Amino acid sequence: MIRQDYLIRMIQQVISAIVEALLHRKPIRKQEWEEYDGIARQIFGFSTEELKTADIHELIARFDGQDRADKIELAAVILLKIADDTENDPVMKAKFRQDGVELLEYVQQHGRTYSLQREMLIAMLKKF
Repeated sequence: MIRQDYLIRMIQQVISAIVEALLHRKPIRKQEWEEYDGIARQIFGFSTEELKTADIHELIARFDGQDRADKIELAAVILLKIADDTENDPVMKAKFRQDGVELLEYVQQHGRTYSLQREMLIAMLKKF
């Protein structure tokens, strides 16, 4: 139980940091990104590089239930940050962004908690 609470707090901190970087259009330092990748590897069982090629419906099926919406939300914001950092490939940028938004919408609709921050982020991403 304590480990689960710790993981949830860690996930929420990473989500907040990435969302803050997205909202203010500021880059994440390489050292911080490596730390986030390590956390993601622990939580997902695979790296953020592998997340780029993952099917989002498989992610939802894998992490759905038992209050795992936080993992889906973490995957969403990581995909959004990857999209934000992708400059040379507009198709992949759009795919990562679309997948991230779709995952956030899933969490907002099916998660156990409502988040105004999440709602505003979805609205902002759909606007642009």
